[in-house]
Amino acid sequence: MTNGYYIGTKEEAENYDNIVTQGEGYNGTTTRWAEPRQHPTQLDLYSIIKHTSYDDTMQWVEILDESWDNQDTLN
Repeated sequence: MTNGYYIGTKEEAENYDNIVTQGEGYNGTTTRWAEPRQHPTQLDLYSIIKHTSYDDTMQWVEILDESWDNQDTLN
């Protein structure tokens, strides 16, 4: 079973990270669940890996499509 990813705003992704981090009690060497990742061209979109125990209302996708690749594109 795959976790998948949530896609939302920076605030939504950071809030999800905080909920999971607090819920799991991360401290010591692991201090947070995951770092939200900004979309390379749609700068208002962020993704964060889904934790299997925490749901959210953000859009869920099984895998991030190729538009999340940060490779340079030809003009």
